[in-house]
Amino acid sequence: MNRIALIESGVSAPTKFVYQVYPPHGLMYLASYLRSKKPDLKIKIFDLMVNRASAESIEKKLKNFSPDLIGIHAMHFQAKSLHQIAQLAKKQTKAIVVVGGPYPSSEPKTALSDPNIDIAVRGEGEISFFELVDALSQKKEIKAIPGIAYRKGEEIILEPEREPIPDLDQIPFPAWDLIELEKFFDFKILTQNDIRWKKELATIFTSRACPYGCIYCHNIFGKRFRARSPENVLGEIQLLYNQYGVREIHIIDDCFNFDMERAKKILKLIIAQKLDLKLAFPNGIRGDRLDPELIELLKTAGAYKLNFGIESGSQRIQKLIHKGLDLEKIKQNIELVNKAGIFIHGFFMLGFPNETEADIKKTIEFAIKSKIHTAGFALLTPFPGTKVREMAEEMGRKVEFDPEDTSYARIACNLTELSDQKLKFYHRLAHWRFYFRIRQVFKIFWAIPNKWLLPRIFWAHFRLKFL
Repeated sequence: MNRIALIESGVSAPTKFVYQVYPPHGLMYLASYLRSKKPDLKIKIFDLMVNRASAESIEKKLKNFSPDLIGIHAMHFQAKSLHQIAQLAKKQTKAIVVVGGPYPSSEPKTALSDPNIDIAVRGEGEISFFELVDALSQKKEIKAIPGIAYRKGEEIILEPEREPIPDLDQIPFPAWDLIELEKFFDFKILTQNDIRWKKELATIFTSRACPYGCIYCHNIFGKRFRARSPENVLGEIQLLYNQYGVREIHIIDDCFNFDMERAKKILKLIIAQKLDLKLAFPNGIRGDRLDPELIELLKTAGAYKLNFGIESGSQRIQKLIHKGLDLEKIKQNIELVNKAGIFIHGFFMLGFPNETEADIKKTIEFAIKSKIHTAGFALLTPFPGTKVREMAEEMGRKVEFDPEDTSYARIACNLTELSDQKLKFYHRLAHWRFYFRIRQVFKIFWAIPNKWLLPRIFWAHFRLKFL
C-alpha cells in the first residue's frame, strides 16, 4: 500500500447557500503524520471545497493516480458529496475507502451502511489512521485498532474509542506542501471570519478540545484541553510566513485562551519576531477569560478581530446549556477590547430547550447594549452526536435535520416554549434591531478593513441568515 489519496468532500446543496472555506487541516495532519512514520508513501490531497468542485471532477485524477487507499473527510453538510465520492472511487479504482471527520465520527453506522465505504475512523484520526494503513499494508487484522468502525458481514463493528493524543507537539506541522495555499489568498473565498485584512491568509490550530460542556457542541477532540507549546506554534507561523508568504493568520481553536498564560506567551513570541502579521480568531474565544494584559498583547501582536461565543444573554440559559459564561465579566471585557480598537463579533443562538420569550429578549438586549460591532443570531440545530440532540429525543421532539441546509433561519427542531412562528419572528427581529441602527452602521463602517468588501459581506450574511 504505497499510494494514498485524501479527499476533502465538496457540497451538493443548492447554490443559494454560502459555505465557509478553510484549508483541509484534518487531511493535512493525516498526511504529515503518515509521512513521518512511512516516508516512502505517495500521498495526494484533493480539495473539492476550495474549488466548489463536484465529485465527478476528480474522477480522472483518481484514475491517473491509482491509489491503494482513499480517505474522505466530511462534515455533516458534506455527507452527500462523501457518498458520491465513495461510489465513484469504487467504480474507478480498487482502493479501500476510509472515511473520517465529524459526520462519520458521530454517525459511523449511517456512513458504513453505504457498501462503497469500507472503514470509518472516528474522532482524532492521526494515530488510528496510521495504524490502519500500517495493518492493511502488512495484511494484518484491523479489529484491534481503537477508534475505527467497519463491517463484518452484516454487522457493523465499533472498536473502542481512542484516547486523545496527549502531546500535540509530537504531530508534525500540517502538510502545507500538499495543498494549493495560494487559492485561499483570493478575497472571493468566504471564511468564517467574513472579513480579512490581508489576502495572504492561512489558518492554524494551536490547541484541541474545549473543556466546557456546551450541549450543542461536537466531541471530536474530547473534552480535555490539549495545547501545542508556544514554541511549536511559533515554528508553524514562521514556516507559513517565510516559506509561503502568509501575512494573516486565523487561529481556529475551540478555546485558544483557556490557558491564558500560554496564550500570552504565544503572542509575546510573535511580537518578539517583529512579523508583519495580522491575527483574527473566527472560531470564537472565551470572552470571560481575558485580562487587560492579554488584550494589549493581542492588539500588539496584530489581532484586529475577535469573535466571542456568547450564545445567550440569559444567565439561566447559560447554566442550562452548560456554557456558564460570566455575563458581567464578558460585558467588561467587550468594553476593554472595543477600547483597544479591535473589531468584535458576537455569536448568539436562539432555540434552546425550554427557552422562554423573556430569555430571548435578554439575548437580543445583551447584543444591542454591548459594544460589539457585528452579531449573528443562529437558530439552534441539534446535530447528531451532541447532548442537545439527546435532549430533543428525550423530549419526544422530531428533529428535521437536513445536513445540506446551513441556513441559520431554519428551525430543525423547536425545543423552546414558543411557537415556530414566534421563534422565527424573534430571529428576524434580533437581526433587524441589531443592524438597522444608524450608529451601528457607522460603527461597522469605520472599524472594518477593506471597506470595498462590505457589499459582498452583507450579502453573504443576508443569504446565510434569511434565505
